[in-house]
Amino acid sequence: MHVDETISYSITENIRTTAFSGRSPIERNVYRVPSRARWVVFLVVAAVICYFSVFTTPDGGITPTGALGLVGTDKWVHAVGYGGLGAALAGRRTHGRVGGEREALVFAVAGATGYGVVMEIAQLTVPLRHASVADAVADAVGATVAVAVWWTVSRTVARRDEADLRS
Repeated sequence: MHVDETISYSITENIRTTAFSGRSPIERNVYRVPSRARWVVFLVVAAVICYFSVFTTPDGGITPTGALGLVGTDKWVHAVGYGGLGAALAGRRTHGRVGGEREALVFAVAGATGYGVVMEIAQLTVPLRHASVADAVADAVGATVAVAVWWTVSRTVARRDEADLRS
């Protein structure tokens, strides 16, 4: 090996071990997004959900049957909203963590689902609103699916990045 090649190889190895040591693929990928941005995304999603759950009246124009004709449109809206919250929380919780990836993802699903239950309880005090177990189930399903998709995509991107570093 020539001296220049040795130095180049050494620098590349140092970058790879410093950037990725002790971190799972999901943590390496999320680590690129600044912490403040992840907090802002999480708080904005939570605020939007709270606004539409508690401070507005239900939209009478929502079609009763949603996509695929399986459940109502309102359940799809719940699933998408709480899916976004779960994914935002997953991104927030895995940042800078060494280990504990599974616990962070479980926390993201539980946190988004718990927030959904709190919003359902808050709706009990709002005229023209009602709490629904079916809405809470839609929240949980949406959060679970979104966190699973977030985890899969993040791992795929991280593996691709690691392969690029090795080449």
